[in-house]
Amino acid sequence: MLFNVKINWSFSFSYPHKLYKLPFSSSFFMYKPSAWDLSEIKPNSITFQQIERFTAAFESKRKLLTSTVAPATFLQLVKELEVLLRNAEKLAAYSQLHFSENANNQQAAAFLSQTQTFLTKIQNRLLFFRLWFKLLPEKKAQELIKASGKYHYYFEFLRKTRKYTLKENEEKIINIKDSTGFAALTNVYNLLTSQFEFFFQGQKRTQEEMVTFVRSADPQIRKEAYHTLLAPYKKQKDVIGEIYKNIINDWREEHLHLRGYKSPISVRNLANDLPDEAVEVILRVCEKNQPLFHKFFEIKRKRLKLKKLQRYDLYAPLEEKKDTIPYDKAVDMVLTSFRDFSPQFQDIARKIIAAQHVHSLVQPGKRSGAFCASATTTCSSFVLLSYTGKYRDVSTLAHELGHAIHYSLASKQTEFTHEACLPLAETASIFSEMLLSERMMAQNPKAAQKMLFTKIEDLYASIIRQAGFVRFEQKAHKMMEEGKTIDEMSAVYLADLKKQLGPKVAVDDIFAHEWCYIPHIFYTPFYCYAYAFGNLLTLALWEMYKEKGESFVPRIIDLLSHGGSEAPLVITRAVGVDITSEAFWQKGFDAVERIIKELDRQWS
Repeated sequence: MLFNVKINWSFSFSYPHKLYKLPFSSSFFMYKPSAWDLSEIKPNSITFQQIERFTAAFESKRKLLTSTVAPATFLQLVKELEVLLRNAEKLAAYSQLHFSENANNQQAAAFLSQTQTFLTKIQNRLLFFRLWFKLLPEKKAQELIKASGKYHYYFEFLRKTRKYTLKENEEKIINIKDSTGFAALTNVYNLLTSQFEFFFQGQKRTQEEMVTFVRSADPQIRKEAYHTLLAPYKKQKDVIGEIYKNIINDWREEHLHLRGYKSPISVRNLANDLPDEAVEVILRVCEKNQPLFHKFFEIKRKRLKLKKLQRYDLYAPLEEKKDTIPYDKAVDMVLTSFRDFSPQFQDIARKIIAAQHVHSLVQPGKRSGAFCASATTTCSSFVLLSYTGKYRDVSTLAHELGHAIHYSLASKQTEFTHEACLPLAETASIFSEMLLSERMMAQNPKAAQKMLFTKIEDLYASIIRQAGFVRFEQKAHKMMEEGKTIDEMSAVYLADLKKQLGPKVAVDDIFAHEWCYIPHIFYTPFYCYAYAFGNLLTLALWEMYKEKGESFVPRIIDLLSHGGSEAPLVITRAVGVDITSEAFWQKGFDAVERIIKELDRQWS
């Protein structure tokens, strides 16, 4: 999962990757689960004053921003603003990462609130620069874009958003509203859910531990674990529903009624620089291919020897695995799979681990799930996960380090453009998972079939399931505008889930509240189609890589190195991909269908 810690300056669309040549075998080191070291971005006593001083200096140059400004003067101002942005984003990153370690830490929560308020004020004081550029005559704007060199895409993107831009004072009010509204609501959601307690089999468990139990080989344990996991979300559905209702209302009133977007999802699409029609094509192809996974579920039911497959059984292992994978072995597995693809991948990942930028401990109050967060182009990324020793945790480590590799490769870009848009941001992470799976299957051919089962489960979870979340969000936004209740919205979620899984999978009513458990819906509305996009795109890139071999590696690295410096259509076109074509997205599902047919043949 990508966790964007950037402040909302609309600049976003890890130090430069010095590669240390260390011994090929990562087992040279002994890695243990640990907390991360945030000292590289930790603010000191004068950080706030420095940002304040830089801001005042930039404000004093506002008089230079005219319709006749010289390109050289404009470019100098952009570089000065980039330095200011770098300092502000380090502060933003530290405050959010420190809070993610332990949402119950009152000092961390207070510092996060202080930082968000401070940076909102800084943002408002610098707002004039973006607004000035958006309002320039087209001829002058194009002259400056042409002269801006590596900054060009950021300014091209600003021009695309000009029709949705309000007056300066209105934009300032919205920024303040966001810090005390949208951002505050997501902080409350994080604080509430991080305090949930799970008592299972006589012991107090963390949420991450509960996720391991829902994948137990014992059907009864799976069922009880799901009920334990979702019970506090069901109990707090009214509070969580109120949070979500106000997030939706905030999104609608600002983006549709004030800015003029035609639909709630259009806001995310423009932020990703994707046409609405292209996103609708992806979602439509995902819906069309739901029955493909119905066939897989039936194969799995037979393999598990169950009379009826239930939602509890969706991720059931084919056989019980009681052994765990030590963390140092997990790191070795991931780094070795990276090395087999590209030594550059391995070197970047190793450097991030050696810098103690991975928080892998299981601890109370820690944000659930996993993410990779960038700070700036001059600082390597930070990864959070809770390592419990399961193979899925190893895969998660590969996924999040893939994000970190992406950030590092793109660190040659500007602070404005080094982060890829959300759909492309999932490319390296998913590709890294596939590298790990490929190596594991090659090492253990007897386990290859079981791994293929897991792979199809993962593709369902990361494509069909994620697209389903987005379809639910679209309906939820409409229902809230119509005054529907949270229970009515939950009923729609349950009905959609049953349709998604097909008539042969039984779904318990507890899953009506599953949407409350999905943080992306709260933190980043309509984010989840990025997973479907990223998985299907990566399947295509994987097929190309398997066909062309090592000669294709530089093209993948080049794609990642672009970060967010070009539009997604441009970046993907360079590797021969047309993301506007329904036929292209269908090719990804055709590859999935081949795997399912092979599984059916082997297990029938």
